[in-house]
Amino acid sequence: MRFHEHMDLVQRRRRILLSLCLAPAVGGVRAADPYPSQPIKMFVGFSPGSATDVVARAIGDALGKRLGQPVVIDNRTGAGGSLAADVVAKAPPDGHTLLLASSSITINPAVYSKLAFDVARDLTPICLVARSPLIVVVHPKVPANSLAEFVNHAKSSPGKLNYGSSGLGGSSHMATELFAMDTGIQAAHIPYRGNSQALAALLAGDVDFLLDTVINAMPHIAAQKVRALALLSDKRSALVAQVPTLPELGYPRLSTSLFFGVLGPAGLPATVVERLNRELLVVLKDKDIEKRLVESGGLSLEGGSPEEFRKVIADDLSTWRRVAADAKVPTQ
Repeated sequence: MRFHEHMDLVQRRRRILLSLCLAPAVGGVRAADPYPSQPIKMFVGFSPGSATDVVARAIGDALGKRLGQPVVIDNRTGAGGSLAADVVAKAPPDGHTLLLASSSITINPAVYSKLAFDVARDLTPICLVARSPLIVVVHPKVPANSLAEFVNHAKSSPGKLNYGSSGLGGSSHMATELFAMDTGIQAAHIPYRGNSQALAALLAGDVDFLLDTVINAMPHIAAQKVRALALLSDKRSALVAQVPTLPELGYPRLSTSLFFGVLGPAGLPATVVERLNRELLVVLKDKDIEKRLVESGGLSLEGGSPEEFRKVIADDLSTWRRVAADAKVPTQ
């Protein structure tokens, strides 16, 4: 064989060997498609039009644009939001199945005897999105223009006042039990089927007081059909700036407002969690989102790291277990 033919053969063999060595690496890059590689489903445990649903749709649209894939909202109602959470807990941990949860995921373990998942073990916190302060409102027949007057009135007639809620074991029920325990008052609980029915009962004078969302109560406060006394929150609401918070009034433990946040299944890769958190923090700075949720929804936008959201969940789980035990809330 001539020399130049021999060299050509050697070079061809080298090229073949090089291509074989590179093939697995190239194949690996192609197999690992950039996240997200398909539309994302965001499950909501409450019906369309609910506060949780409104938050999900507001951030979902903007998040989808930033990720380059649509975020599709899937409403799976039932068991106080637990059905949707269970779907996400059992989903593949690839970041294409998410949950927009409310505080109900930390309340449910305290009031449901059997849940198919464990919040702390089976879900990955990604980002705290918003908080919704509850406001203490009373019917005008109640002789109290301030929280101090209300507490004194309630203590002078223990057990004679009553309050409405959205239902046994719901967020408004549990928050009112926490409020009653920390202020030292006693009141009878009258559960209704949803916040709207409880608010209607307050307006009719069938119940004496109620803890409701600011956005629901605000029109009736303005019309002087109910009287606002305090916010269950650590900061005032711009929508009712004149109403003080309970910590301001000497009740530091009553700062737990309801939350909304994004979670995924356990085992989500750190890179996916970081990407979602980063994009959500950008979304929460969007002025249109702020107007939609803060000005018209009465919410405060939050943010923060996944670790900070994990601590919020852990603290709330502890709080609601304590409330359920101390108030002897029956399990379902």
